Amino acid sequence: MKIKAIFFIVLLSTSAVFGAFLRPDIRPGYGVTDIGWLSDYFSPIRNTNMDTPVYFMDSGVEGPTFVLMGGTHAREISGTTAAIVFIENVIVTKGKVIVIPFSNLSAASIKDETGHAPHFIAIEGKSGPRFLVYGDRRTDPLDQGIPDPEIFKHAQSDFTLEDGAEARNLNRQYPGVADGNPTQQLAYAIIQLIDTENVDFNLDMHESGTPDSYIDSEGNERSGSSLAYTLVCHPDALEIGAVAIMEIEAYYGVSMKLEESNRAFRGLSHLEIRDATGSLSFLSETPNPGQDNWRDKYDVIDDPDYPLTHRAGLQLQIIRSLFSAYEMMIGETVEVENLPTYEEVMQNGIFSFLN
Repeated sequence: MKIKAIFFIVLLSTSAVFGAFLRPDIRPGYGVTDIGWLSDYFSPIRNTNMDTPVYFMDSGVEGPTFVLMGGTHAREISGTTAAIVFIENVIVTKGKVIVIPFSNLSAASIKDETGHAPHFIAIEGKSGPRFLVYGDRRTDPLDQGIPDPEIFKHAQSDFTLEDGAEARNLNRQYPGVADGNPTQQLAYAIIQLIDTENVDFNLDMHESGTPDSYIDSEGNERSGSSLAYTLVCHPDALEIGAVAIMEIEAYYGVSMKLEESNRAFRGLSHLEIRDATGSLSFLSETPNPGQDNWRDKYDVIDDPDYPLTHRAGLQLQIIRSLFSAYEMMIGETVEVENLPTYEEVMQNGIFSFLN
């Protein structure tokens, strides 16, 4: 009898100072030319749980530089899965791609506070058992090291939120603060990477609740998430985003909404990264049933309407379509091989592209 085991590349030791250290299972392919750390761009986060691996895929041929970010919210696993598939399969033949698969690794080190999925999800890749990480939306409080404020206030504006825990939400803290709290420093470090590497365009991959309507506890019909199937673009990147989603609908029949960054809401990657660095910024949203708080049952991997294969496949297609749209509008682009199309992922399953 053969006994199968999942080998976790993870250390879950804790101390009085930091939360649990975690190193997710990532198996780089031939396209990865270097692996560094975010702290290479901002040393104060070195040796803390805010530091995270950065994967470089440099063709050596002159062209644009693209940054791909997953795991801003570690429970939004279509983005982390798509980033890992990119790292394990793609060869960049023109330009350079920099991938941060777990942008907030501290958030990945703790279980999702809603309890909608186990922290580690066993799957089968091409070489056998491995796991996906289903983390939390925010930085581990142990890593933040200070109590949440009563009200969140964005450091560079008057924008506030009543939920003080949003101080631990990476996607409320851009462009970051060099001497701020750990989540502000994390945002600052990402800005430093993008600025230092002269990044031309970037994508921050997210998930929302599903668009499904539901009946609330009082018997009223409610609409699902308005964010599902959305590509949010900085105003300067709106035309590129429009071309990208038109291509996705024309060739694959998936309709996405186009949304412009709203300057009334501060701290968001798709607004602040462009303003701080000049890099054209996008944010994608796919629908995750695990984020529907009205569901009694949920399956974040094999939901019949919103399986991970569909969600991660769509994220990969958004990347491909952004490359195509960037070329149409700017005149040059990143060129790659072995980037699965949405159709290929739907035919073969997303896990067939994991080593």
